Amino acid sequence: MKVKVGAYCRVSTEKDDQVNSLQSQKKYFEEYIRNRPDWEFVDIYADEGISGTQAENRMEFQRMISDAKYKRLDLILTKEISRFARNTKISIDYTRMLKELGVGVIFINDNINTLDGDGELRLTIMSAIAQDESRKTSERVKWGQKRRMEQGVVFGRELFGYNLYKGVLTVNEEEAEIVRLIFHKYTIEGKGTHVIARELYEDNIQSKRYKNRWSNTVILRLLKNEKYVGDLAQKKTITPNYLNHKKKYNRGEEEIIYIKNHHTPIISRELWDATQEQISQRSASKEQKSKYSNKYWCSGKLICGECGSKFVGRSKKLKNGEVYKAWRCNQAKSYGSLKIDVNGNQVGCNNKSINHIVLSKIVKTVLYSINSNKEKIISELVSEIKKLNKLTDIKSTDSFTRKIEDLNRKKQEVINLMIEGSISKDDMVLMNKRYDFEINKAKTEIKNIEEINLINSRNADKLQLYIDRINSLVNRIEEKDSEEVFKLTVKKVILYKNNIMELYLTCMPEPIKLKYKSKGKNGNYSVEYSFIDN
Repeated sequence: MKVKVGAYCRVSTEKDDQVNSLQSQKKYFEEYIRNRPDWEFVDIYADEGISGTQAENRMEFQRMISDAKYKRLDLILTKEISRFARNTKISIDYTRMLKELGVGVIFINDNINTLDGDGELRLTIMSAIAQDESRKTSERVKWGQKRRMEQGVVFGRELFGYNLYKGVLTVNEEEAEIVRLIFHKYTIEGKGTHVIARELYEDNIQSKRYKNRWSNTVILRLLKNEKYVGDLAQKKTITPNYLNHKKKYNRGEEEIIYIKNHHTPIISRELWDATQEQISQRSASKEQKSKYSNKYWCSGKLICGECGSKFVGRSKKLKNGEVYKAWRCNQAKSYGSLKIDVNGNQVGCNNKSINHIVLSKIVKTVLYSINSNKEKIISELVSEIKKLNKLTDIKSTDSFTRKIEDLNRKKQEVINLMIEGSISKDDMVLMNKRYDFEINKAKTEIKNIEEINLINSRNADKLQLYIDRINSLVNRIEEKDSEEVFKLTVKKVILYKNNIMELYLTCMPEPIKLKYKSKGKNGNYSVEYSFIDN
């Protein structure tokens, strides 16, 4: 009875040279088996583009094992141990199982037959060598990838809003518009991720990658991705074990490679920073979310202008059953008025507390003032930002471009005159040097104008961002839930002595400084204030 023989081949990539190698191996083994009169050719089992450190994902390998279990094979040929497996345990486990089934494995280049007495010992030694070579290969690949990442080559999958080709990101303008819309809805309009996902779905805004799949998770992941501001962070996930290839999030085990201004951004850095601040404010950890931060809009946002401490809340129940809520500097609360303690340290604070109702009324009144004076504020804002950033109108480079074209024509004319014999070669060289000087001068002017235009464009984007925020604030100011509006529009409040306050709003680049006074009791308070020029 003839011995039923099959052969196993594997290459780890789908590159042309390895594919050709695989075809050559298959042809070699089939001829090798058929040339033995005592052997019966069964099949060639070939895995293409698959690592040898695992066995479960190798379909042809598993088909071969199945054929062995059903007695379709008596003998398996393979080129070398590294083709069969690069994992010592896999090599030993599978060859033992095959041996128990009466199936031998011959590693031709290594001259090992698992049916021989010393076959397993020799296989163990050679498998360990193959596994160590796999480890070294993995380290070499990771080292090479890290160097390429440092050079700015992008690894991984395509990102929504960008096309990825040969390690280079380019903007997909159709998707980029959706990205800009999402950032605007979240940061400028103050909408939540669930609302944004629902609105995109309801408006039938789709893409090839997110067709009917918008969710709050997708939106939040998009808002946190640094690539949209033009930065690149790589090695967010790592593969600690080269044997199982399982990825995990990089929690500091390896250095994350971060390149700022790596590619063309979809959103401005101003909008990106504002978005990250919003994400941080809206998704504080459980430890940060005290009972007050859930209940009050100003928790963590009130800062003492005298000592720099945070203001903390204090409540007490009045005789009429109502709750009195006020905010006080933490230093004053802990140590009283300003003093020197027994250790010679300055402690305490002389700043006064502020009633919660009074604080809210001041903020609400200021916001209404912005609403009623929107046009004036925007006009002043435009003027100030233009002055601050030296914002000018976009200039044209056409005149310099025409000048360069004219000078190039003159250069050609000089060359023609020299060819005709009208001028000498030395005169031609001298005149062309003068023209080249003028050309380089014009090119420098073009470069300077382009740089100024770029700065102006960025500042214009920044200006538009603040204008959008003011308009968004005006649209929300009439909402009944003032607390929610305050949470979204107030960044921080600095409180000084003598009832002076600096109010920082998300819609304004500079703080609003004012002096206030209040009167009333038992929850019935009236407030007055006047603006203070900086």
